[in-house]
Amino acid sequence: MGKVTIVGLGPGGREHLTLAVYEKLKDHNNIYLRTENHPVVSFLRDRGIIFKTFDYAYEDCGYNKFEEVYGHMAESILEEAKKGDVLYAVPGHPFVAESSVQLILEGCKQGGIKNEVYPAMSFIDAVFMALEIDPIEGFQLLDGLQPDRQKPNSDINNLIAQVYDRFVASEVKLQLMRHYDDEQEIYVVRAAGVPDIQKIVKIPLFELDRIDWIDYLTTIFVPKVEISEKKYYNMNNLVEIMERLRSKEGCPWDVEQTHESLKPYLIEESNEVIEAIDLKDDGGLEEELGDLLLQVIFHSQIAKERGAFQLEDVVHGICHKLIFRHPHVFGDKSADTEEDVAEIWAEQKLKEKELKSR
Repeated sequence: MGKVTIVGLGPGGREHLTLAVYEKLKDHNNIYLRTENHPVVSFLRDRGIIFKTFDYAYEDCGYNKFEEVYGHMAESILEEAKKGDVLYAVPGHPFVAESSVQLILEGCKQGGIKNEVYPAMSFIDAVFMALEIDPIEGFQLLDGLQPDRQKPNSDINNLIAQVYDRFVASEVKLQLMRHYDDEQEIYVVRAAGVPDIQKIVKIPLFELDRIDWIDYLTTIFVPKVEISEKKYYNMNNLVEIMERLRSKEGCPWDVEQTHESLKPYLIEESNEVIEAIDLKDDGGLEEELGDLLLQVIFHSQIAKERGAFQLEDVVHGICHKLIFRHPHVFGDKSADTEEDVAEIWAEQKLKEKELKSR
């Protein structure tokens, strides 16, 4: 049984290749690259480093079936490890947007195969360096290959990786347009940190898929949006607005409200929700639910100021309750009928009372 060595090749510039990784590459005789489509590969080839690549897997399995591709890579590396030592090299940092690495490490764990990982500068470091932005401001990393599974957060910077071509860029654009204005300024960064081929352009969001030089080295940076400029608001924004309204610089009326003074509005908004339901008025229902939600946020903010609880506690409580009362969905119980559900619900409520009484 051999050992698996995993190394990162950095974002692309030869100056970003660490000495430790370079020495490992020079000394190893069984090297696999995830792909040779990386600027530093020509440098390795010029230095006489011999390697194999998995580029064929993308063609065999298809570029739209990355799970199969990465699964094949992991299986191949693990099979090689059964025969002897093997080195697997990936672009960037091994633990940043590298699914194949996670699969290999899991396989090593299950198969009792020794492994070591050598880190490298990631594309994230290179992008922030190229844009001259400090990540301490906060950012969210998204996968361009999963635009429907991951939602951007316009309250912070968003970095979108693996925007391999114009087709992926088009899918990313459509997802972003659900959260940002079409004119939202974004940065398209190609080959960040790689001398001579680095390219950065600032464009409006709607032009994203019109760029003809987007390739496997492309990352999208979307700056955070100030609350007054947002196209779409989220729950965090509503909480922020209520905090502002209740502050010293806020609204005198909002500042004066208490739980008791808001009781009539809570009843009124609830009745208006019911009326919209009775009228089958979807537009009205949407609006009235917003007004009712405002009451929840309002009471939670007042409670937070008293040191009693805050919205996060309210959300946590109801989520915990729903999961606890639905073991047939989130646990190991089964329910095929409404009667089964009612029985489970009663059992769980009884357990809740017992837990609270302890």
